[in-house]
Amino acid sequence: MNIVFVTRSYWPAIGGLERVAMDLGDALATDHQVTVVAQRVDAGVHGRMTHILREAPRFAPFERGSVAVRQLRLPRRRRALLLPFLAELLPLAGRMSQRTLRAYTSRYYARVARPALAPLLAEADIVHVLGGDLLAAAAVDAAHALSKPVVITPSAHPGDWGLDSGSIRAYRAADALLANARADADVYRSVGVADARLLVTGHPVPQPRATGAESSGEGEEPPTVLFLGARRPYKGWDLVLAAAPAVWRSRPDIRFAFVGPGDPLESRDPRILDVGQVTDQERAQWLERASLLCLASTWEAFGLVVVEAWSTGTPVVVSDIPVLRELVDGAGGGIVVAREPNALAAAITRLVDDPQLAAAMGEAGRRHWDANYQPATVARRHVEAYRQLIASAHE
Repeated sequence: MNIVFVTRSYWPAIGGLERVAMDLGDALATDHQVTVVAQRVDAGVHGRMTHILREAPRFAPFERGSVAVRQLRLPRRRRALLLPFLAELLPLAGRMSQRTLRAYTSRYYARVARPALAPLLAEADIVHVLGGDLLAAAAVDAAHALSKPVVITPSAHPGDWGLDSGSIRAYRAADALLANARADADVYRSVGVADARLLVTGHPVPQPRATGAESSGEGEEPPTVLFLGARRPYKGWDLVLAAAPAVWRSRPDIRFAFVGPGDPLESRDPRILDVGQVTDQERAQWLERASLLCLASTWEAFGLVVVEAWSTGTPVVVSDIPVLRELVDGAGGGIVVAREPNALAAAITRLVDDPQLAAAMGEAGRRHWDANYQPATVARRHVEAYRQLIASAHE
């Protein structure tokens, strides 16, 4: 099978969708031909006009293992046709566009982008889009013009991104929408995606492997609460930081490690470790050293880092939002609490004070990961969905 992914960015850029594209592509490439069509592979920030009037830096085609990577980049003359999108920079026009106009302007963008995108999809048996926005609309349009089945994994964040009117139009037009969890599927059902087109496939989560992990001090390390991820507002890293003083009232030995990119922390307490961005090996080391992982998000489409923690037997404390509640309730791998510092602190203290409970939850999470989220398992679910759609397209 020839599978073509279409996504905004890909490795070496790092993020949630980038990691999914990498891990799922690697798993599928053991038995299938996989090509990634990406707009960028650098770590640049996606602005409102990025990829509309401004293109990402050029990159030459390359191979990452068995996966071929190609760039989608509109020629300058075709980009000039997108000048009307400048109107979205006006405050009222921008809000109106997200709510209603993108359902129409996305069709215009798709027509402009099709000549550049279609040749990159020509050999595909199936097209798989990761993300939403104008790129999803263009990929659905181009794939259908070529009589190719097309699926989308939106990973939308309500109130943040992925549910503008243009994205919703693309979701409804795709042959199938691949949701990360039942709660994620509920979001797309609520905006009019038919049940028959909704499938829950989940994300692949390879087990991080650390080599040569070293202790940060002499003797046994103190209990460590890990926040792992970019310090974006919706991730709740500030609530984890705010929970620390309440934890220290009964357990002053506990330290908090903030691992991932973001602005420097203001705390000068030595028990607050501002680790910053790390390599994959260092990421694995922190997961193995942590007593627990804490994630206090306002929204997650999946909770990739939660399942990653479980793959190393690490229990979690998470905020009570639909996707994280579904994950933890299904696995028994941690504690779900209200999204506020005192509730987080109580759950953290409970797990650190009861090592047997923490170990049991970590093991439950590990079993759940092993049964449901090993890359080969998730790849099989995707292949089954792909084959059904390809067969339907040929009927």
